[in-house]
Amino acid sequence: MIWVMLPRLIALGAALLLGSCIDSREEIWLEADGSGRAEISYSLPANAAKLQGGEAGIRKLIGEFLAHTPALKSSSYEVTTTDTRTKIEIKLTFDSALNLKDISSSDSMKKLPSSAADLAGNLNVKIHGRTVDFTRHIAAASALPGARFMPTSSFDGRRLIYIMHLPTAATSSNATRTENADHTLIWDFPLAQAIKAPITTHFTMPIPIPTSLIATTTAIILLAGWLLHLAFRRRSHAK
Repeated sequence: MIWVMLPRLIALGAALLLGSCIDSREEIWLEADGSGRAEISYSLPANAAKLQGGEAGIRKLIGEFLAHTPALKSSSYEVTTTDTRTKIEIKLTFDSALNLKDISSSDSMKKLPSSAADLAGNLNVKIHGRTVDFTRHIAAASALPGARFMPTSSFDGRRLIYIMHLPTAATSSNATRTENADHTLIWDFPLAQAIKAPITTHFTMPIPIPTSLIATTTAIILLAGWLLHLAFRRRSHAK
């Protein structure tokens, strides 16, 4: 039976490093024209970071990922270790939120550790008429092997938090709570819950008319009105 128990023992050893001490927070600001910015932070045990080469190894992984992800307009990141914790902070901007939906299956994502892809999750963004339908599935248990063998108390105080600031109020969502008249959606999951089963963030919102489009349309209307006015003046003079 040792050959049956060995994989579980290995998984449990990995969980002791990863599963009991991870926290994450992601915050995204989405603009009316589809552009936006994001701030992402992860806190994990320094011992777990060493499995990826410590600070230097993690910086290299993140740097290469960001450099080979053309959907991102600009980015910066920082990796710091204090006592027994390693913190990863990433800031980035993008021109089109729709272009981000393919990141989870991109070549740059495939080069990251599998746990990174599992925490990034799978995105599904659809447009129905003038409505955006956003769904994201996150398999935290797959990212933290062996975590299911650990007692729930091991995850006390650890949370996965996702925040979306929308340009228009959401028409529906499964957010834990909302703020700013449904313009801000917050999903706050205890890590223990995320380990038991995959978690999902979902919302729908109307597609806002970009300010630039409004300005252009207004200019066209004014121009058309001026040309129409000019045409009538010429016609009246001709009579």
